[in-house]
Amino acid sequence: MNTRIRRRARAAIAGLGALVAVFVMPGQAQAALGSWTLEGSGSGVVGAHAWGSLTLDSDGRYYLAANIKDTAADGHGARLEVMAYYNDGWSSRYENLNATGNQATKSFTWNFAPDLDYIDARECLTEQGEEYRCASSWYVIHRVHP
Repeated sequence: MNTRIRRRARAAIAGLGALVAVFVMPGQAQAALGSWTLEGSGSGVVGAHAWGSLTLDSDGRYYLAANIKDTAADGHGARLEVMAYYNDGWSSRYENLNATGNQATKSFTWNFAPDLDYIDARECLTEQGEEYRCASSWYVIHRVHP
């Protein structure tokens, strides 16, 4: 009887271990393509700071982790604008992320299809949630096909 209980307990523990392994296993592997910042790039504005990283998933999708920080007590919010362009030469996608209030920070991760060509970004200031002033140039975060 003791032996039978021990066998069942071992089987239950082994099953539990397998179940934990399934739930703890990480998702698909990602390759880091690098970190980026708009500070000092010519695509930034005083009162905002944007930075982040870009990774490539094993399924070919690009993941852009982005942060925007309102760095001034000037009554303006901070906005990160992102444009993604695709290989077909005409498709694009616009995204933005806002942070309002001195030292407020917002973070978000976007994912882009495998046929991505390049990603541009720039910082802006907002006033009551609307665009107020943006950097005059865009910074290329990543170009897939140089």
